[in-house]
Amino acid sequence: MESEFWIDAGLWLSYGMFFVGLLAALAFPLWEIVTNLDAAKKALVSIGSLMIIFGISYAISGNEVLPAYTKFGITPFLSQLIGGSLIMLYITSILTCILLIAGEVYNLFR
Repeated sequence: MESEFWIDAGLWLSYGMFFVGLLAALAFPLWEIVTNLDAAKKALVSIGSLMIIFGISYAISGNEVLPAYTKFGITPFLSQLIGGSLIMLYITSILTCILLIAGEVYNLFR
């Protein structure tokens, strides 16, 4: 009986530490953005560009649901969300490869 108490106490302590870490991971970047907006512009531009890429990806993805996927609870909205996420992955992967190659070519001639 006493071992169950310590297991429960350890789990609750882990949950508490997780949520404190999650709160800190969300609060400190927001505090930095509020206090030093000039330094945070690059991060805000990056987040904005990712949101635009996801919006385009979501808009061009289809919402078809195959009969085999209905048993997993896939709805048309969820299908379009998954498709948009995959298209965003493809776009960002291709852009990353292009920028890596362009950066190396630029450094070669510099």
